[in-house]
Amino acid sequence: MKRFFMFVTAVILIFSLTACGGSSEKKKSDEGTSEVAMIVDGEQLAEGSVDQNTWLSVKALADENGLSSQYYTTKDPSKDTYLASIQKAVDKGAKFIVLPGSNFETAAYAAQSAYPDVDFLLIDGVPHDENGAYATASNMVSMVFAEEEAGYLAGYAAVKEGYTKLGFLGGQEIPSVKRYGYGFVQGAAAAAAEKEKKVEIRYQYTGSNDASDAAKDTASAWYKDGTQVIFASGGSINSSVIKAAEKVDKKKKKVIGSDVDQSELSDTVLTSAEKNLDKAVGDLMKDYASDKFVGGMAFNYAAKNNGVALEIDNGRFDKFTQEDYDAVFAKLKSGEIELKKDTGAGSAAELAGDWVTIVQ
Repeated sequence: MKRFFMFVTAVILIFSLTACGGSSEKKKSDEGTSEVAMIVDGEQLAEGSVDQNTWLSVKALADENGLSSQYYTTKDPSKDTYLASIQKAVDKGAKFIVLPGSNFETAAYAAQSAYPDVDFLLIDGVPHDENGAYATASNMVSMVFAEEEAGYLAGYAAVKEGYTKLGFLGGQEIPSVKRYGYGFVQGAAAAAAEKEKKVEIRYQYTGSNDASDAAKDTASAWYKDGTQVIFASGGSINSSVIKAAEKVDKKKKKVIGSDVDQSELSDTVLTSAEKNLDKAVGDLMKDYASDKFVGGMAFNYAAKNNGVALEIDNGRFDKFTQEDYDAVFAKLKSGEIELKKDTGAGSAAELAGDWVTIVQ
């Protein structure tokens, strides 16, 4: 178990790495047997996606530790499909399986009891059954983040930077994506009220976390109609928005990324709303080193424990300063700013306040 928890911390660290470009990986690594596995939420590892970076890092970390590794794709986002891929991984010798995303929650719930000798890491979710009963077994480590806080920082910074025509283009309407979107609206509303400046936010979910021509076309239409910056959240949808920004006007149209620093993907990336998994690694390492690590728990990361952030060092701001960021972050951290989460409002429009108009 010692090697398992050491490996957990190593795997978590990968999410703090900068997202990178490159070709999509379409071929599964499915030859032979492997001790470490990752289940991909889709039929391929899309360019610039968190899943792609996760796999590349998991493989490198496994190699460094003398562990064999493979990834397994899925045909559709369903519990049965995920479980089939998990079964395949177990059949090929997997003893540690990474499940990257909230779509895996019900599959994780079933898998943790079906495979008691296999260790799991569920990121961005907590295991539960179809009736909403939550349980995290001793062979499961899960973690969730306050995406609404990271989204708030992104919306606040965008308006403080001077943008008045914003967009939020989410993928699947799942809790983590909704939290990003709701936070984005609340942050923009707060900054707009401070500046007493009217702001418009186009708001839409595409229904898929995959990069697509449809997502690119939507973003292109928004940009052509005057939208200045679009916050892209959900899988690899960011690549579609980046392509749209580069095609319409790569100097003036901007993109806000999510989850990891995406500044290297394109000069159009203004900043990224991030999850600081380096903090998660630090917590787990400290607990493990002092023999206080407790399995079967969901770890929650927010501003109060430096679990979320906005990319400033690699951001492309002209007006929004480090001092501005530190001030608003401190208010989130202290609890002075309280936000509505994914279940805190019926729609984004309910969070807009007096200075923001939501266009759907």
